[in-house]
Amino acid sequence: MSNVNDNDLALINKLITEVERSQNERSADDFLALFRPDAVWVTAFGRRFSSKAEISDFARKVLTPDLGDQYARYDVAHVTMLSPDVAAVNVRQRPIHKDGTPIEGELEGSPLYVLVKENGRWMVGAGQNTKVQAAAIDTQQSEIDAREGKK
Repeated sequence: MSNVNDNDLALINKLITEVERSQNERSADDFLALFRPDAVWVTAFGRRFSSKAEISDFARKVLTPDLGDQYARYDVAHVTMLSPDVAAVNVRQRPIHKDGTPIEGELEGSPLYVLVKENGRWMVGAGQNTKVQAAAIDTQQSEIDAREGKK
């Protein structure tokens, strides 16, 4: 973790745990309580929402029992403090069943959250999720290596 003190790291981990819990419990209210009013959110499919009101409208439509047996485990992978009150947080998001077993064939997510500390509380200011496409990453790296003369 880059330049993050233990207290902030604990609070950031707690916030990411709340993201996981609120989504897995399909609690739009709890999920939305983690966002600043001016938050920006981009889904794994590239859909952008530019305010908490827009995020709310979407979240209330998708965080429902209709998701079925589709849950996620969230783990903080890296934190970079951009300033004392702003953190860039990389998260590993693994699709799981309710019993915790992996969902075969589902891609992991790799969210980046920009968190802002206000009155001692970390809030989501911006979020961008991306589906991890391992085969595409490997192909891209092979092309880079080929251009650099590596085999």
